[in-house]
Amino acid sequence: MKKLFFILISFFYLTGLATAKCPKEVPLPKIILKSSYGKLQYISDKNNQQITDLAATHGIIEQGIFAYGLSTVQIHMDVSLKAIGDSVAEYDICVYPTTVELSIYFADPTIYISNQLSPKSCEYNVVLRHEQTHQQINKAALDYFLPLFNSAASKIAASIKPINVSNISEIDAASNELTEKYNQKLRPLLTFFKQQLLKEQLKLDNSVNYQHENSLCR
Repeated sequence: MKKLFFILISFFYLTGLATAKCPKEVPLPKIILKSSYGKLQYISDKNNQQITDLAATHGIIEQGIFAYGLSTVQIHMDVSLKAIGDSVAEYDICVYPTTVELSIYFADPTIYISNQLSPKSCEYNVVLRHEQTHQQINKAALDYFLPLFNSAASKIAASIKPINVSNISEIDAASNELTEKYNQKLRPLLTFFKQQLLKEQLKLDNSVNYQHENSLCR
């Protein structure tokens, strides 16, 4: 995803430069990391079959009484930057970011509870607690990974070279290119985060735990 880029242009005309190249080292950008758990909502207007069908679309298969509940969330990553264009020669500009903003956030965290369960029943409470635990795992995993994302962004910033352009009109395209480079390098970590989150969720969704929780209302 791409947000609006604020391009700050500063010209420092230097004499005696024979080549149109960016310097080997430019100031590293400030890394701003943002995150959000999203606003959790509860939905109880679906029956067991509707929840089961919805779970199937998410690749989730619950067993026993837990087919009466479902916990979902969307995971997003946004990268945006502020870039500066420094003149290194009369017709050459070096473009590099001064600030990189990385946002990792959850969207639409939702717990579905079947309308076939009585809110005062033991089964309802067990299913609700089960689904709330899924959302707690989401939050704990995000908290754990945020320092890793911050560290990765800092290392990536040191590895991405500035872009040399010859005209002011090319700065926006250079900024877009720099942003995409950050995206490309951060996507593998986002994928890894999703994989590890799934592993944590499966510690809750397994036959042993299902048998234990199913027995709570007997």
